[in-house]
Amino acid sequence: MEIVSTNSVLNLLYTHRYIFSFLGALFEGTFIMLLAGVLYKFGYFNFWGLMTVLLAGYFLNGLFWYLLGRFGGNKVLEKWVRRFRVGRKISDKLEEYFRDHSVKTLFITRITYGFSMYAFIIAGALKMSWKKFLSVSFAASLTWILVMIGLGYGFGASYKALSVITKSITFGLTVVLLAVIVLASLSFIYWLRYFARQKFVQDLENHQNSFVRKIGELISKSFNNKK
Repeated sequence: MEIVSTNSVLNLLYTHRYIFSFLGALFEGTFIMLLAGVLYKFGYFNFWGLMTVLLAGYFLNGLFWYLLGRFGGNKVLEKWVRRFRVGRKISDKLEEYFRDHSVKTLFITRITYGFSMYAFIIAGALKMSWKKFLSVSFAASLTWILVMIGLGYGFGASYKALSVITKSITFGLTVVLLAVIVLASLSFIYWLRYFARQKFVQDLENHQNSFVRKIGELISKSFNNKK
């Protein structure tokens, strides 16, 4: 049996890079966007083509959970929201908070770790209007994708600078330095999402004027002004 060569795999990935980017955004999200930003810096993607497939995949991910909640109703809430790690207490508070602050809840949870799915299901179950859902989800998805591509682009630029500096350094040390940059970038991203999650949970539980809530207020006002 012929073993598939590394070059064949790389050629396949390159040829269908936009398809794989779409699927990555649909099923995973953050890491794929970061990687896409790096590859964009190296010239493997057209900016608008990359933005289109990432936005389509990430947006459809949110739309799926919204439709699940909209047509599944309370049964879906019980199965997918109240049984998992968010817990009944937090999920009930999230649902209550969503009734009064749907726009900022949907926007903020899009960038928080572990809340996005629940918020989109609740949005569907509470029959959030199509117009409002589509506009907020689009804006939130676009914002997060731009942030991730920007970070990936910055990482790619750092790698290029590193490759110039380390020409006289051993290959092993170059790999170590590269790994440090990658881990630092991923750690920062997941810390940012976890930080937003913790602040949002605190906001739900204590009704404090947290940093996250202030951002949400600005977002909510901007959408209300467009009506």
